[in-house]
Amino acid sequence: MHLRKWKIAFSLLFLPVLLLQGQEEYTGNPAVTVPENCSPERVAEIAATVTPALRQLKWQQMELTTFLHFSPNTYYDQEWGKGNEDAARFNPAQFDANQWVKVCKEAGSKCIIITAKHHDGFCLWPSKYTSHSVAASPWKSGKGDILRELSDACHKAGVGFGVYLSPWDRHEPSYGSEAYNTFFLNQLTELLTQYGKVTEVWFDGACGEGPNGKKQVYDWAAYYSLIRKLQPEAVIAVMGPDVRWVGTESGYGRETEWSVVPMDLSNQEDIAGNSQQSASSEGFIPSGDMTNQDLGSREIIAKSRNLIWYPSEVDVSIRPGWFWHESENERVKTAEKLLDIYFNSVGKNSVLLLNIPPDQRGLIHENDIASLNGWRYAIDNTFKINRAEKSQIHISGSPGNINGSYLFDRNDASDILLPTEKECTIDFDLGESQTFDVLMLQENIRIGQRIEKFRFDAKVEGKWKNLCRGTTVGYKRLLRFEAVTAQEVRLIIEQSRLAPALSEFGLFIQPPSVQAQPATATFKDSVRVTLSSPLKGVNIYYTIDGSNPDINDIPYEQPILLQKTTKLKFVAISSEGIQGFCTSADYGKSSYNIRLENAADPRYDGGGPMGLTDGIRGSMDHADGRWTGFPGKNLEATIDLGINKPIEKIGISFLEETASWIFKPQQVAILVSDDGVAFKEIYSISNDPPTKDQSTRFSVSTSYHGEARYIKIIATPQNPVPNWHPGAGTSAWIFADEISIE
Repeated sequence: MHLRKWKIAFSLLFLPVLLLQGQEEYTGNPAVTVPENCSPERVAEIAATVTPALRQLKWQQMELTTFLHFSPNTYYDQEWGKGNEDAARFNPAQFDANQWVKVCKEAGSKCIIITAKHHDGFCLWPSKYTSHSVAASPWKSGKGDILRELSDACHKAGVGFGVYLSPWDRHEPSYGSEAYNTFFLNQLTELLTQYGKVTEVWFDGACGEGPNGKKQVYDWAAYYSLIRKLQPEAVIAVMGPDVRWVGTESGYGRETEWSVVPMDLSNQEDIAGNSQQSASSEGFIPSGDMTNQDLGSREIIAKSRNLIWYPSEVDVSIRPGWFWHESENERVKTAEKLLDIYFNSVGKNSVLLLNIPPDQRGLIHENDIASLNGWRYAIDNTFKINRAEKSQIHISGSPGNINGSYLFDRNDASDILLPTEKECTIDFDLGESQTFDVLMLQENIRIGQRIEKFRFDAKVEGKWKNLCRGTTVGYKRLLRFEAVTAQEVRLIIEQSRLAPALSEFGLFIQPPSVQAQPATATFKDSVRVTLSSPLKGVNIYYTIDGSNPDINDIPYEQPILLQKTTKLKFVAISSEGIQGFCTSADYGKSSYNIRLENAADPRYDGGGPMGLTDGIRGSMDHADGRWTGFPGKNLEATIDLGINKPIEKIGISFLEETASWIFKPQQVAILVSDDGVAFKEIYSISNDPPTKDQSTRFSVSTSYHGEARYIKIIATPQNPVPNWHPGAGTSAWIFADEISIE
């Protein structure tokens, strides 16, 4: 094997990257033509020599970038503007670009991309080519420039500055004509010449109708050429030649993520069908999103004539929407959810683009900041200490141990070139027993992406135990598994394309977690809850008053007996003083007997039938364990109060989340009875199906001044689901969380 440390020298446009090691030059290849009649094995070897351009390499090293969606949509409570929004509504009176940059930088972001112009055509800078901009707004009496203040703040803080300029413009009259391409190039020139260095230019492929009812044919080649001329170091994403969209907005990447993918220049029809790219003088023009699960396997590239380095960007919003909405202030993704996204994006050979939308004040909301702070704390403390950094290393086929310091120097430019593309085992003696639950691997992508399959084992009680398996590595791969304590571990590279260059190897431990048993429950008299952590030497603290626990709260020593509805919160703190995520669990007491004629789906049983009357309301997340879900069938619940009781009001809450096939019921009826046999309907309501995607909670209730022992509620699902929905023609889900009786 060879131990190497590369030093970057320079790059021009999309030309090969030059790297130096003493007098030895290394030339990268972001695009390679495959000779005719190559065997599949030879194509795989050629793919292993494709490497990123310098701009792509620097982009990959950022790992985390930030999107800021901000426009009149923020003030109209909408996602897509129509182009006729009144500029007078745009007035971020407390706008603070330094706050934006501070929040993003402290979260770990290396570049901030601002929606300079969204589909509504409103410009966050005073463009010379339209009056539909901040110049027409009351903010700073029309003298303000969001981009100027943000770019200055980014450059001052050492954070990259990026721009999103929507090609689709629902305001501009020339949209739909050749004149619009000139208009767009003029605006793009303003952004690329007036605001200093631009790190990333971000395009999407949205192409709808403009104000004249026409669609535009975008001159992508001209757009790319201008960017290369004015900002040659900027990457162009994701409708662009440098970076591709992963294919979803969930924040989760592929299990197998190849940065080397085919680009067949000879047959446009075939490549369009596979979401590939087409030729242009400036690289290639995306003809669609490369969203298939398999983009670069040996089978996919076997017949390709051209291979390119085209890495993946994973985008997701910290909120359900991309713009700020007051109704979503309590729906910000938790720090724990963001950490899971990190492992499934950055940890899967991608860059994470996290959207953090400013609010109407012109500030990033405090709820978003709280989640970001908790997330950053978890990342920093997870990767603070590499438990493998003092290892003695032995590689199969090599005599004796080797100096493996390059694997622990946190430098992706240094590497160990393994001796073969065939199976190779690297044994690590950690020096002493270590506890860990995260594996980190990195390849030196300046050499190429080569690892196709690997597994990782630890010797536990004298026997080798497999902890995890994986396929691609690329720039970075992170895998989590159940915590284990061991001194000897081994990494087995089972298959590669040429000899892989392993750059980094790390073993880490996540902040301690706590599990509650039962995780949630509805009970009549009492419930006993046990708390535990998979890590040893951990102290657990809890509260029962709804406050967040810390080291000053109740230490957990024995099972907790609950005799009333309680939100239990708990946290674990390691012996090193590292605090895990604060977690909560709901336990509800119900004094009623309830019977369901149709069983709920077992995945969404809301804690059992009594969960509908335990006083605990579900959140806006249908999978939070508190909602009771019925797939395409009636909710029919009968509550027995035990004796006839005076009743003033009866109600029930529902969730509508049409993107998940959950609709408000088509009809809801409330009935009462003295004997449980003869029921009298006291209320009924019908609901029309929605005309677009919605996410809301709503309640149905009625007053009733009388006595009854039995109460029955019948809700029927929307049937069929409306034609605009992907589930058109089927029956919808019903989700209910709480029946109230007063």
